[in-house]
Amino acid sequence: MPKLPNISNPPHPRTVYWTFIAAAGAVFLVAGLTLNPSTSGWISEAAQAEFASTMPAEPAAVQIAQPVVKVRTVRAE
Repeated sequence: MPKLPNISNPPHPRTVYWTFIAAAGAVFLVAGLTLNPSTSGWISEAAQAEFASTMPAEPAAVQIAQPVVKVRTVRAE
C-alpha cells in the first residue's frame, strides 16, 4: 500500500490566522442575519413566493401493465 507523502512544509501562520478570521466573520454574518427580526419576514416571503400555488398538483397518468409477450425462436435446419 503506498504511503502518503509527509507534509514537511506547514501552512504559514498568517494563512491560518486569516482563514480563522474569515470563518468567524462568516459565522457572525449568518448569525446576525438570522437573528434579525426583519430577516425572518424576508425568509417567510421568499418561501411563500417559491410555493405560491394553492392548487394541488395534477395526479400522474395511470398506465396498466400489459402482460409480457414471450419471444419464440424458430430454427431453420
